Amino acid sequence: MNNNVNKLLELQDIDNATREKKLRIDKLEQRKDNLEEEISLLKEKEKEREERLKKLKEESREKNQEVDELQDQIKKYQERLDEGIISFKETEALEEKIEHSTRRMEKLEDEAIDIMMEIDRTEEEREKQKSETREAITEKKEKIEDLEEKKKEMADELQELEKKREKALEGIPDRLVSQYDRLRATNNDPVVQIKNGVCQGCQMSVSKNTVKQARDSQGIATCENCSRILYIG
Repeated sequence: MNNNVNKLLELQDIDNATREKKLRIDKLEQRKDNLEEEISLLKEKEKEREERLKKLKEESREKNQEVDELQDQIKKYQERLDEGIISFKETEALEEKIEHSTRRMEKLEDEAIDIMMEIDRTEEEREKQKSETREAITEKKEKIEDLEEKKKEMADELQELEKKREKALEGIPDRLVSQYDRLRATNNDPVVQIKNGVCQGCQMSVSKNTVKQARDSQGIATCENCSRILYIG
């Protein structure tokens, strides 16, 4: 086999290992992004729960404030009635106002009680959910740290592969490297074997002359169909 083809095969192995390593790094990065997004969602849900609780407490304050205002208003109406120096028509009007305000107040008190019960349930659930969220976030952060460590290891391995590639390029003619790089731009296997007269890249038969040339230790044989560099193992 041509010595340059041997060097190209070594180069191809390095390039394939580099490509695989980069794909694995990309997957690790994607996994890291997914975990960070999951953490953001957990924090957002916790924020939504806090906002919900805040809204309930505000609603409870408003209900109780309205109840207090109605109580004050009823008290004033009653004091006006107790004075006993008003007309019958005004008395009826005040009694009607007291009755209406009392019904409204009772309704608000029931609603306020329901809200307080919901606040109690929400606060009880919140503590449990906060604990679960903290544990989930901690777990995901630990996974992210592991992914970062693996990425660092692979980045170091990539640097070693780059050094190996530079060394593998030594002695290969520039024109052959250019041919290899052009082929690799569209194929991960620019250098392939001939088996039984068939190019293992495109699976097409090659001429006897090409087979002969591939056996020659001097020349470089290429597939007539796909232009890959050929060798016979």
